[in-house]
Amino acid sequence: MIFASPLLAAIGPFLLWPIELFLPYPFVLEEIFKGVLVYLILGSGVRRTQEKLIILSALLFSFSESVMYIINIFLVGNTNTFLLRLLLTSAMHLSTFLIIYLTARTNRKLLPAGVLAGSLIHLLYNYLIGVIY
Repeated sequence: MIFASPLLAAIGPFLLWPIELFLPYPFVLEEIFKGVLVYLILGSGVRRTQEKLIILSALLFSFSESVMYIINIFLVGNTNTFLLRLLLTSAMHLSTFLIIYLTARTNRKLLPAGVLAGSLIHLLYNYLIGVIY
């Protein structure tokens, strides 16, 4: 089940999208989803394996989210817009995955604090992207 987490991360945006249509704060839902994935990955006793799974899960999550929004991206931009979104989104998702992972690795009871910190970073990212574009 631990090694299925990158697959779950890859399909996660597609699973979350219908739910996000009804909830006012989709970034919180995404970070909770990441928290669940981190919790599953922490089941692996090998720290090096955990780190690789976290990085792979973050990159797959951000790539599939960008692919999901590709139609909207090409309506307002071009291939460069897609690549810029992919780069910025990958950095944000990787950092939030790592924050959740590092806080939970220290103590699993801190997982909600990591999810909260990830949610705040995600909110700040969304705000800054909205200001830039």
